[in-house]
Amino acid sequence: MNPFTSLLISPAELHHHLSKALPTLSRIIPVAAGNGAALASFETRHVPNSIFFNLDAVKDTTSYYPMMLPSATQFATYMTERGICKDDILVIYDTFETGLRLSPRLAWTCRHFGHRDVHILDNFPQYVSEGFPVASGALATSAAAGGSEVEAGGYPESQEINAGNVVSFEELKQMIKAQRDGNGAQEFQILDARPKDLFTGNTGAGADASVRLGHMPSAINVPFASVLGSDKTFLSAEELRDVFTRAGVREGVPAVLTCNTGVTATALDSALRAAGLRVDTKLYDGSWSEWADRAEDDMVVS
Repeated sequence: MNPFTSLLISPAELHHHLSKALPTLSRIIPVAAGNGAALASFETRHVPNSIFFNLDAVKDTTSYYPMMLPSATQFATYMTERGICKDDILVIYDTFETGLRLSPRLAWTCRHFGHRDVHILDNFPQYVSEGFPVASGALATSAAAGGSEVEAGGYPESQEINAGNVVSFEELKQMIKAQRDGNGAQEFQILDARPKDLFTGNTGAGADASVRLGHMPSAINVPFASVLGSDKTFLSAEELRDVFTRAGVREGVPAVLTCNTGVTATALDSALRAAGLRVDTKLYDGSWSEWADRAEDDMVVS
């Protein structure tokens, strides 16, 4: 049984349900998302009984691009090493200094590999400021024992990968060409989470000329920062709907999400869900890092 009813949960909700620990509930495991450099922050302060998920260790290490999805085997192995089970309720958060950035990416990845109960804490600095319990110390190697898959020998390699929520470079290029040529292709929109100056290519004097700037044809700019408040929590549902509407996002039209490396684009997915907007999404995992490297000139607008 999952006590949480929405993707985003407040510090008070997390504390309340961690404190209750009813036997009828599935395990609730707080998971701190970070890269290797964030481990020191995690060990300084974290939600009690958290595990640390190092995104640098769970990605396609053979790819030239920085944050491509791992294999199902790689993901399952890492989850097993951390003592996570398929029926656990995961509450994912960023380390204190980060506030909110990587947790949507990890939440999206877990759902991609078929983990059903995944939520995002909105957010850890707010949790700390509201005075809820904080722990410190060295990284625990795994969650506390008790899950069925741990006892059975490990997290199962998913047979339910949501392959439909990812789009490749070649697929997106063909989608754009078909839409531009007006040959009856399915309507879609591209939402780009990068800052406005990178999206437009207007970075001013002194910019690195070797870095290709601009955006994909017909893309809509919804900067990651625009869906967060000054405290790095997500805006309210009403405010998020206003942000997307003003940007030109159309409800009911499928969207491809992109950013620089495939991280902040997933925050747009979280924001669309939190806003209650009916927009089916796919992540372009390579994002601008790959597009700028591979796309022909007519596929870049600047």
